[in-house]
Amino acid sequence: MGMPINVVYLRDIAVERTIVAFAKPIALGLICFVSILYISKNVGAAFVISLVPLLLGWLGIMETFAYAIAAMVFLAAVAWAATPVSVKGILVEHSERAITNIQQEIKAR
Repeated sequence: MGMPINVVYLRDIAVERTIVAFAKPIALGLICFVSILYISKNVGAAFVISLVPLLLGWLGIMETFAYAIAAMVFLAAVAWAATPVSVKGILVEHSERAITNIQQEIKAR
């Protein structure tokens, strides 16, 4: 006779939970990395920011905050991808002008 259907294998459940606890932060860190890389084209910034959901998820602390960061960054990347090219040009122009103004103010001090 075979095993009853309603038998719960605790060892298998623990292994599955461990795999999920290990893989979910990796997936969210990867999503965060690719999203920041798409928005900023800066690998260093993308790597550092993607460490937040990765490390907090692995440590099991502030997971909601870490996943919210990854979700907001992903939504920002989707919004930037859906933005028309003409609007992107205007935004880039204004942000470059703001950066040069800030740099000039810093040099003046």
